[in-house]
Amino acid sequence: MKTFLILCSLFLFASCNTIDIVPLINKDYSITDAESTKVDYEEKKNVSYGDNELQKYDLYLPKNQTDKVPVIVMFHGGGWSEGDKGFINPMVDYFRQKNVKCAIVNANYRLTFQKGITYREQLADIGLLLKKLQNEAKSLNITPKFFLMGISSGAHLALLYAYSSDSNKLVEVVGGIAAPIDLTSTSLRKDRMNTDIIKLIGKPFEGNIEEYRNASPYFQIKRASPPTILFYGGSDNLVPANQGTLIHGKLTELDINQEYYFYPEQSHDWSKLSETLDKMIVFADKYL
Repeated sequence: MKTFLILCSLFLFASCNTIDIVPLINKDYSITDAESTKVDYEEKKNVSYGDNELQKYDLYLPKNQTDKVPVIVMFHGGGWSEGDKGFINPMVDYFRQKNVKCAIVNANYRLTFQKGITYREQLADIGLLLKKLQNEAKSLNITPKFFLMGISSGAHLALLYAYSSDSNKLVEVVGGIAAPIDLTSTSLRKDRMNTDIIKLIGKPFEGNIEEYRNASPYFQIKRASPPTILFYGGSDNLVPANQGTLIHGKLTELDINQEYYFYPEQSHDWSKLSETLDKMIVFADKYL
């Protein structure tokens, strides 16, 4: 049986160009039910994984499953400095409507408006969360490996964690919508986004380029990085389209399994949530 976890995002699109280089994989487990059997979920709200008030998550566990189920983990956006897991509750609702046979985790994490919080602390939060779920895998009847997914800043954190050196043992699949990829890019570091990135790093760009590279998923990708599914919009005024072009090119160069979707008319305010999540589910089902 394969495994998985999603950390995810909100909305989607109109017209698009699609590049799919993912081969089909034979496996003996599916997160979807061919007969559309209804799945009931046990809800656990505001579970703590640390001492900070923001280190909490909601958990939705399929009931009466004989097999251990994979895990979807989702991270909200908000410029790393604001936002809440409640913003992406529509995603939780959609997964439940689709009767996915997996645990669903919707997580908060510490934000940069709090003193001393940078991307390093936010990555540590993801590690704490996954470790807690891993330690409780037997009692929760879950597989202790994950598909991480997020939107905007949440997608950035999901990708950065998934591409970091020690995370591949846990993260099997990663996905994101409108993810900032290269924090050294001048086209990304503008206006509000520049202010948010400086707070995320804790230092100005000048004289600290290496730190900005360390915080950029683009510079952390390796040949062993997990399969990746990404969505970008051509009318996004916060995360420019070249961020998607960059990561798609790097994933292609390293021959990493991926799906990359570019929607010319899509802004940062994503739409058509159901279409996005359907693609996420199909992708996850190929690799977990």
